[in-house]
Amino acid sequence: MLVENIKRLLVLVAHPDDETIACAGLLQRVPASLIVFAVDGAPAGYGFERKFGTLKKYSEQRFREAECALSYLPGCAFQRLKTRREEYFPDRQLFEHLDEAANSLLAALRPFLPDAIVSHAFEGGHIDHDACSFLASHIAQLFSLRHLEFPLYWKAADGRDVFQEFRDPRPGEISLELSEAESAVKQRMLGEYKSQSDIVATFAANTERFRPAACYDYVHPSWNLSYPGNWRTRRDARLVLKRFEEFRGAALQKSKST
Repeated sequence: MLVENIKRLLVLVAHPDDETIACAGLLQRVPASLIVFAVDGAPAGYGFERKFGTLKKYSEQRFREAECALSYLPGCAFQRLKTRREEYFPDRQLFEHLDEAANSLLAALRPFLPDAIVSHAFEGGHIDHDACSFLASHIAQLFSLRHLEFPLYWKAADGRDVFQEFRDPRPGEISLELSEAESAVKQRMLGEYKSQSDIVATFAANTERFRPAACYDYVHPSWNLSYPGNWRTRRDARLVLKRFEEFRGAALQKSKST
């Protein structure tokens, strides 16, 4: 099986709840896991500051929920990526801070010593999900780590939202069917995300999908940039891809000089 023999799993996700939606079942099957959250989970422009007082308070609420959700997994810990100034990366801006984010991820990875990493698929659904996919690919190559990925959501050309299906199906995918006991734990975990109740209800709770991470061309996606989903516009998409290209160019230069 794809996930067998994983003893220490590093899970890189963008937001609190991504880890539970995508792999709460998997997390129950590994002895030790470390969840790394990439951004603060409090995007501007959606009215959360009106509902929670400030975006900072909304972010704090989401991470309190994450702490409660992950408490159901005895072998699980979590950390958050930080800038050099010990600040959290803003939601939807991770692609602007790839160097700092990669360094912070390295600092989390080294003492944990994972034997596998799992993260988002590159699917054009959420700008932070795709930045996580890019960072996971970079780290997996750097440390020769087993790299798995999961789908969350993306938008089809007809405007339809597609959930928990890979955008580019290929051999090697598995559907992890949760047992009754695993499903019960996952439901309790999802229930802790009260601020996200409408969102988490969208996703199936009894099946999780994984596969070996694809070898993406992060600069030239296979999907049509006219339908970037939450990337909003083609201009946003080009800016993200430009940042990916710049990071890869700098990493290549660094490898040549060492």
